[in-house]
Amino acid sequence: MKIQLALLLIHVLSRLPLPLLYRLAWLPATVLYVLPWRKHKVIAAHIALAFPEMSPARRRALHRRNILEMVRLALESGLVWHGSAERIQRRIRKVHGWDQVEQAQQAGQGVLLIGGHLGNWEVDALYVSLRGPFTGLYKPPRDRAVDEAVTRSRSRFGARLVAAGSPAMRHMLRELRRGGIVGLLMDQQPRQGEGVFAPFFDPPALTMTLVHRLARHTDCAVIFGHSVRLPGGRGFDLHFETVTELVAGTNLETAAAAMNRVLEQHIRTRPEQYLWLYKRFALQPCGQAGPYA
Repeated sequence: MKIQLALLLIHVLSRLPLPLLYRLAWLPATVLYVLPWRKHKVIAAHIALAFPEMSPARRRALHRRNILEMVRLALESGLVWHGSAERIQRRIRKVHGWDQVEQAQQAGQGVLLIGGHLGNWEVDALYVSLRGPFTGLYKPPRDRAVDEAVTRSRSRFGARLVAAGSPAMRHMLRELRRGGIVGLLMDQQPRQGEGVFAPFFDPPALTMTLVHRLARHTDCAVIFGHSVRLPGGRGFDLHFETVTELVAGTNLETAAAAMNRVLEQHIRTRPEQYLWLYKRFALQPCGQAGPYA
């Protein structure tokens, strides 16, 4: 019943203009900030790790702004799940660096688009799928109804979704080798044995090796993409940056560190728009304590 009500709410949100949703976020964000929510400890721990130079007052201010941006992210789900192609494109104000994707494609290269949980990553994927054939790696939700709704929304402009797991590697290799575009979020914590520990804002974070392996086996272009939520609910700016040499031409550990460093640099420009509530440091090298105790 809760899931059905949530899906209904998303339908309702899809009918509201983005500037209105942007303003409406203030009230639930204020309430959420003062509630004893268990995720507050996670967010505070991450901000302290990432910005040790900040005063406690500045960290609290960033924490509060982050809650506001996460509420805005949730309210944007109506646009993301049900918005028409015209409406999505109207809310994408500027796109920087897409010519790098086109150049790689014209040269016959596959393109591996990587990104993190920064801005609204769903908008990034929708934009790419509007530009042409696109295959996206995703982690299926446990609930079947949610999985069906997510799959339907993400693939409505022609994207193909591949569930994470062993067969996914074959699908992505095949698509990249024939010059296609494949996308994934590289800051999701992999399972033990599928990643290496690399610095992320200094502490070690278990980082996926999938990006490095795909790049080495296919000679594809690796391009980092992220979005920025604009003030006043005006929409989003998208940014794309080629990082092939950083993540493909070295060993696993060096590539993972470089990949984290690229994400870190972009987070520093808009720290309030990153998903700090995700437990990125839950797994630590043997013998080391995590930050969530």
